[in-house]
Amino acid sequence: MTELEKMESKEWLKKEKLSLIRNREVSQLMYDEKRQVEIVPSIYEKKNKEFLKKRVAAYCRVSTYEESQEGSLELQIKVYTDKIMNNPDWEFAGVYADRGASGTTMKSRYNFQRLLEECRNGNIDLVLVKSISRFTRNTLHFISINREFKALSNPVGIYIEDMGINTLSGMSEYILNMMSVIAQGESEQKSNAIKWAYKKRWEMGIPFILTNNLLGYTKDDFGKVIIDEEEAEVVRFIYRTFIDGASFSLIARLLTQSKVPTPTGRNIWSPTTVGNILKNEKYCGDVIMQKSYTIDCFSHRRRKNNGEKRKYILRDAIPPIVSKLEWNEVQRILSSPYRNRAMKNTLNVSGCQQIVQKWKTGVLKGFLVFDPSWSESDIEYVLERKE
Repeated sequence: MTELEKMESKEWLKKEKLSLIRNREVSQLMYDEKRQVEIVPSIYEKKNKEFLKKRVAAYCRVSTYEESQEGSLELQIKVYTDKIMNNPDWEFAGVYADRGASGTTMKSRYNFQRLLEECRNGNIDLVLVKSISRFTRNTLHFISINREFKALSNPVGIYIEDMGINTLSGMSEYILNMMSVIAQGESEQKSNAIKWAYKKRWEMGIPFILTNNLLGYTKDDFGKVIIDEEEAEVVRFIYRTFIDGASFSLIARLLTQSKVPTPTGRNIWSPTTVGNILKNEKYCGDVIMQKSYTIDCFSHRRRKNNGEKRKYILRDAIPPIVSKLEWNEVQRILSSPYRNRAMKNTLNVSGCQQIVQKWKTGVLKGFLVFDPSWSESDIEYVLERKE
């Protein structure tokens, strides 16, 4: 290092020392002066000073099975009511409860939706819940609701009793994020296990066949799929008239005019319903498994299987309503590029009149569903036919 460089280095060190001394003197002077700063409280702080007490609500949910095993919903409501009312720092904001509702769907949870609206409207400060599973379907869903509550002008906290966590505390977000990772892994593991079980059943030729909305079929007392002859006549009529030249729309109109109930029990047939019956391979006795699949275990959305997944076909699995010859003819017509066939103006529908819907499952299995508009003579006629 030259003499000039050494001198420049010494000068730089002197300047740095002087700068540090000045900064210390300025800091000491600002501390000694003790300046007065006016603090303007936030709206939330003002509201707390005015009301002091927190407006606390609770949410509980039980299924029918849980209610019979672990105690009634009324007992839980009373416990939460007493807990909130006996706390001098809390103001009772209600107990919201849903009976027999699933945590995976929001539609059946009417009081849960009411609770969310009250929180969004700023009428609740804290919500008590027994556990995350009682509040939402999974931890990921819980986190999304919690973040929405935190972003409100009047932030709402959720106190999880079995974990002892208030979501407005500093560590709650970190803990919930860790739990969401674990919950996601558990959900994926359970989903894969269920898919594996389904696959093994299909490979062994054991399909799941629901007959609730399957026109023409029902189950006996042992769960075996059997033909309901009265409904089967409707299915045969649909196949025959389609082969004879009728379109989906014409068949739907004729069935509606004849007051034949749809597979779901409605009075008006749609062309789509007719088309689905004509495309359903079960009516010739075969069963195709995995015609659709679930995209993921979180959204629960299903997609038609167009070859992305394996399909499993079980031939002659159930009693056929139509012959293989009729089935193949219908599929040939459906796959034909020329579908604009001549439509018939009139068709014989006498075989489909006075069809009466019956309960296929549950404690009312086998009971008839009567139309309130029927006259006494109509009821007598139906009962005579059933006898």
